[in-house]
Amino acid sequence: MKHLLITFMLFLSCITMGANVSAATMSQAEMEKLVVENAEVISQKKGYVVFMYNKVKMALISDVRHDRMRIIAPITGYLDLASGVKDAVMESNFHSALDARYAVSENVLYSAFIHPMSPLSRHQLKSALNQVSNLALTFGSTYTSGELDFDGKTQKQKPREIGVSFSAGSSVF
Repeated sequence: MKHLLITFMLFLSCITMGANVSAATMSQAEMEKLVVENAEVISQKKGYVVFMYNKVKMALISDVRHDRMRIIAPITGYLDLASGVKDAVMESNFHSALDARYAVSENVLYSAFIHPMSPLSRHQLKSALNQVSNLALTFGSTYTSGELDFDGKTQKQKPREIGVSFSAGSSVF
């Protein structure tokens, strides 16, 4: 029995090690290339790309040294939001925001996807672009980053156009 257990553990170790070796590592250059291929780039420098995707102004920010990346889209000022809207934002982070989330920095409400860079796949990055734009577009209506919703309700309301102070001409970035 002891030998069987050791053999099984060695087998699992080999599978795990093989999975880690065969997984492709996402690079800063590859992320930026994917954004350039799928969006309208407004400005770009290494580690920072501002672009329009699905009619939403967004930025890809990456830090190779810390192996982190984020995609953000400014939505509106945060301090002036009604408490009910702030509650809806927080509730959506739990039920319907999925991998993208609402986040606040320096009085700006953002749609944001934050992730370690190297384990990110191309599929996950494309999904992140969609989720960040959907979360920004559905602010004030369904507050969702996609079709899946963990509270069991279906989202049928049409996303609204962003008509807030941080539109495409924004000075946020």
